[in-house]
Amino acid sequence: MNKDIENAIRCYIRAKDDNKPHLMSCVFSEHATLEMEVRTGAIDFPSATQGRDEITKTLVRDFNKTYENIYTFCLNDTVIEKENTLDCQWFVVMSEKLSGSIRVGYGNYKWRFSNDNSYFVDKLTIVIEDVMILSSSEEGQILSWVSSLPYPCLPSSDVLNSMPGIHSLTEWPRKWSD
Repeated sequence: MNKDIENAIRCYIRAKDDNKPHLMSCVFSEHATLEMEVRTGAIDFPSATQGRDEITKTLVRDFNKTYENIYTFCLNDTVIEKENTLDCQWFVVMSEKLSGSIRVGYGNYKWRFSNDNSYFVDKLTIVIEDVMILSSSEEGQILSWVSSLPYPCLPSSDVLNSMPGIHSLTEWPRKWSD
């Protein structure tokens, strides 16, 4: 993966997961576009957002009002890089602040970078394939697992080989790899 692109993606994940909105100016161009394809009823996002400030509001400020303990991972063995684009699968684990429930989700990122070698993101499409909601009683085991993984990029085999034996979670890779 191109190091400048990797740095932009790492900066995005840090901004989103660690509630650091100021970092989004290192990732997105001022007039960037965010498109969301949500294929589950377990989470809700606007289908389109225009401009870095609105993207920051949606993906960092508003998201962090609802969720904490956020771990987003890019699966580096799924990366497809062409010219100024990069696609990869991702998965996320987070806890909902109000209920304490754990959410485990996966999908795809489709990044389009500017043509001027600045490596700012002009367009990001986030496909959310599925989000499972697990009981708050699973929090310790799930968060211990994800906090032990290489962050934020790793091969999918690291995820699958270390996954805890929680029944609903062990069904997930079958859906994920289809």
